Amino acid sequence: MLSIVDGHVVYNGKLCQQCGVCTVVCPKNAITPEFDKSTGLYSFNIDTEKCILCTKCVQLCVANVIINEEYKNYFDSLSKKTFYLGCNADKHIRRAASSGGVGKTLIVESLKSGYVDAVYSLKTKSDFPFVEGEYYTRETIPSYEIIPNSIYHSFLFCENADSIRANEKLMLIGTPCQLKALTPIVKSKCKDLVKVCIFCKQQKTLHSTKFIAKMANKKLPQNNRFAVSYRGNGWPGIVSIMGAALPWNRAAQLPFGRRLWTVPGCNICGDPYGMYANADITIMDPWSIETHNSPGETLVCIHSDIGKRLISSIDNLILKPKKYIEVEPALSIIDIWRKQQLIPYFKGTNASPFIAVVGLLEVLQRMVLQSILHLLPRMSSFCYRMLYRMPDFRNIFLKYHENKSNNAARS
Repeated sequence: MLSIVDGHVVYNGKLCQQCGVCTVVCPKNAITPEFDKSTGLYSFNIDTEKCILCTKCVQLCVANVIINEEYKNYFDSLSKKTFYLGCNADKHIRRAASSGGVGKTLIVESLKSGYVDAVYSLKTKSDFPFVEGEYYTRETIPSYEIIPNSIYHSFLFCENADSIRANEKLMLIGTPCQLKALTPIVKSKCKDLVKVCIFCKQQKTLHSTKFIAKMANKKLPQNNRFAVSYRGNGWPGIVSIMGAALPWNRAAQLPFGRRLWTVPGCNICGDPYGMYANADITIMDPWSIETHNSPGETLVCIHSDIGKRLISSIDNLILKPKKYIEVEPALSIIDIWRKQQLIPYFKGTNASPFIAVVGLLEVLQRMVLQSILHLLPRMSSFCYRMLYRMPDFRNIFLKYHENKSNNAARS
């Protein structure tokens, strides 16, 4: 996060979304990212001699946008959305993707059909963080292989945004914070903007990947030169790291189930569907509603008429309409609500005494679990499952608070 303090632009890593938009909009190249090989995160150095205090970086810093969001009645419209379970019609593409391949299909086939003129999303690269932002056009339509599967660590999504050129119809595909960061930059470069949100509750630091490597009996080299592939091979897929493979649901259970090694700025975002980013479509994994070891499907949520037209324009998609009640378990509503409750604590403003206590317990719980998993040698799958099943302070206290509030409302 960037702010003005005593006449200078100041960086706060505790709230940073790691989007990199600040480096793109600075007219004097006064902001330089600095990579931490231990955490996989970037910090941003501001050259005060170059800085002219134009405040573009502060105004477009996505953390500042997110801080101003309110989440009252956030879930009210979900039951009115249109939902599908979708996948690529090619069984090989479908199985090789994270969950059905809808995101990749939208990129490739919307360019082939001419539905959009250009797409800004991701491409695979050989070194860490293994992905970067990429601008695709009808002349540079990517293969399915060059588009990465799910990525579970942060990277500077906006870093290559200068490559975006003026066009009639542009599609953006990214997480909610990435869409919010990039939209102000590109809205003057296109007549029509289509936004596809990748559902996201938390991105991870490199420590999460180090833990997964330990589970696979591997150790990441200090220079971060290693091979990793997240997901693919059906649903929910596998993670392959340095030649070893783990079922993804087992590898992800502790890091994601217990919110460990989360990018600090993710703690203040409660908009995983991208509704505050004005997304036209949200694509997400079908947790709790898809059978393990199936070929894989993507849960698709349509927010707008633009989204309806986009999804119906792609011939290579197989789409099965679903009712809200059928997909509700995959929407993580309770977990997102609980995350939203703690945002005031992580923002450091206007947290009630109760939320302050729960927030502190959440931080302490993460610290204890992270320390245990870091210090102890590799353990059996049974031990990791037992750690996952330990009481979750955040959920216990917020469930109690929710029940108490509901009872008071009834009376």
